Amino acid sequence: MSPIVSEEYKRKKKKEILAGALACFAKKGFQAATIDDIVAYSGISKGAIYNYFKSKEEIYLELLNEQTESANAKLAEKISMFSSAEEKLEYLFDLYRDMSPFSQERKDRITVQLEFTLHSSRDENLNRILNERGKKFFLKLITDIMEEGQTAGEFRPDADPNHVAGLFWTFMDGAMLHRVINEEYPYKTIIDYVKSLVLQDLKQE
Repeated sequence: MSPIVSEEYKRKKKKEILAGALACFAKKGFQAATIDDIVAYSGISKGAIYNYFKSKEEIYLELLNEQTESANAKLAEKISMFSSAEEKLEYLFDLYRDMSPFSQERKDRITVQLEFTLHSSRDENLNRILNERGKKFFLKLITDIMEEGQTAGEFRPDADPNHVAGLFWTFMDGAMLHRVINEEYPYKTIIDYVKSLVLQDLKQE
């Protein structure tokens, strides 16, 4: 008869697997890493890992969800403190600007995330999951602010919220990539410049 395993034990074991997997992905790269590598980094047997996850892709998706849900809850609380849509959008630009210089942990996370995104482009199911995640957490964050600003008369009504959201995240992904691969990249200066262009455009008559 199998021993009864508590929910607390399961949560703890999953956290250990996820921590080991993240360290493994950061060191070896997502593509090159194997379940055997994750075993070596986590100290947890392959059988035990497969009790919780079917693949390294499933492990990384769990990492993404865990990070995103926690970060977004804090971000939503912070954004709600601002009274205008313009202030909220300015805060988001400033938040990403002030992340640099990146810690080694943040560099690792950015690198692994970009690797996984490229990997997912070759897998229809993974690609769908990431696109749905992007719409739910990231695009909606900006489109909600845009629509609030348009309703309040802060932003011009003909600006497409989806286009602004797409521009914001495309730029942030690109800026972070360049900052990770080139420490001399003028990350903060460029973000401030794009911020001024976007806000100026949104308020044009």
